Amino acid sequence: MSDRYVMESAVLENEVIEGEVCEVRISAMITPDEIDSLLDMAGTTGLLGSDELIAAEDMAWGCAYQGEEAACRFIQARINTPDGEKPIGFLCFAELPNWERNFELFCIVVAPDYQRLGIGSALIAEMERIAMEWGGKRIFLETGEGRQFEKSRLFYEANGFAVESHFYKQFIPKDDGVIYCRTLEPAEDSQSYQ
Repeated sequence: MSDRYVMESAVLENEVIEGEVCEVRISAMITPDEIDSLLDMAGTTGLLGSDELIAAEDMAWGCAYQGEEAACRFIQARINTPDGEKPIGFLCFAELPNWERNFELFCIVVAPDYQRLGIGSALIAEMERIAMEWGGKRIFLETGEGRQFEKSRLFYEANGFAVESHFYKQFIPKDDGVIYCRTLEPAEDSQSYQ
C-alpha cells in the first residue's frame, strides 16, 4: 500500500462548497506536517473535549511515525484551496487488542462548513474498505446517549451502524454511553456462478 493515495470511490468530485467546485481527497495516511492542521480543525468543531484531543494527537503522532506498524489508522479528507491543501475531516480507528478482526472507530470529525456533504460517509466507507481488506468482521464505536449526541447517532445509523444490545467484555459502555456496531459483509462477487 502506498503512503498516500486517492481512493476513486471515495473522491467526491464536483462538490459545491462555498460557491466553488472542488475535489475532496481521501487518504489513509498522515504525515507529521499534517498533524497540527488536523488538530486545529478538530478543535474548532467543538466535537472533541480536551481529553479526546490529547488522545487524537497521541494517535496521530503514532500513525505519522510508525506508518503501517502503528496500532491505529488515520483516514483524512482534504481539499485544495488557493493557500494549499486544507484538512476538512478525519477519522481514527484500530483493530481491538486481543479480539482479532474486530475494530473500533475512536473518533470522526468533519469541519462544520463541510458537514452534510457526504465527507463523513466517505471516511466511513474508506475505513470499512480497509477493515474488510484486513479480514475485519465488525466495527464498534461508543457515543453518548444525551440529546447533544443525537446528530452523531443519526449519522452512525445512516451509515449502517446499529445499537449493540449484547455487551462484550472488550466493549462495555461508560455511564451514559451507547455502543454501536457495524457488521462488515464482503461485496457480492459479480462473477459468481450458480
